[in-house]
Amino acid sequence: MKSIDFDRWCSAAVGRIRFVPDRWEVYEELYAHMEDQYEELTAGGMSDKEAEAEVVSAMGDPKETARQLERIHRPFWGYALLAARWCLLIAAVLALLTVPGYIKGLEINDARFGEGLFRETWDDGVGEFRLVWYAEPTVRGHCDGYTFTVTRAAQRSYVGWENHTYDGDFLVIEVKVFNPRPWAEPCAAIKAFTAVDSLGNVYFENDSWSADSAESGVPYLSGMWGRTGLLTWTWEITLNGSRSQEAEWIELRYLKSGRNLCLTIDLSDKREVGA
Repeated sequence: MKSIDFDRWCSAAVGRIRFVPDRWEVYEELYAHMEDQYEELTAGGMSDKEAEAEVVSAMGDPKETARQLERIHRPFWGYALLAARWCLLIAAVLALLTVPGYIKGLEINDARFGEGLFRETWDDGVGEFRLVWYAEPTVRGHCDGYTFTVTRAAQRSYVGWENHTYDGDFLVIEVKVFNPRPWAEPCAAIKAFTAVDSLGNVYFENDSWSADSAESGVPYLSGMWGRTGLLTWTWEITLNGSRSQEAEWIELRYLKSGRNLCLTIDLSDKREVGA
């Protein structure tokens, strides 16, 4: 039913609510309540006009109700909520427009990792190598919001490569680096690691790898890294391992600027794969 008396009473009661969305919401709630009371009275045998008059009388003075509603429904909070909703909507639209392009530009290059250092067999017509795997260490450490996990390690031995024979010259290690923030930059720690083995050999970073440096016997650490997922980087490390063949463990260290991150890899559990 549509009652003129109910409409007048509800309009007067909500007339002082200055936040318009709240005004019409309260109007509908009051009107629905009056309709419920009306249906109860008419179901009890009261006539339509008598029921309308009784409901309006029971609701009291609409001006007093209007003063109470004005104190409750402050326009500041209403408009603040409305502004917050618009901000969320705009942020969602911007995310939909920019995030796909950002992800596309991340240059995720998972395919290049694991294809060189960790191939179990390789014969390029000049020489071949064999891998002796260590048990997957799953060593984990945390630094500056990044999580470092050693996922695999192996001894890489070249045979007949450039007319030389190296037996266990290289220890290769894979480290996964995780950060929950997609926009995070690659961790500076990747470029500042050293390594120490159980025999006391210290391996410092050396980006300029060459066969001559491998034969020199001077311990060094080199490698490449790149983004391999939205939240992950992969770091492939090579250590010239002629001095570490008998080592029981090797530890990757990042100790700069007061940090203390150490990843200790057990080298005692070996299994040979390929030849």
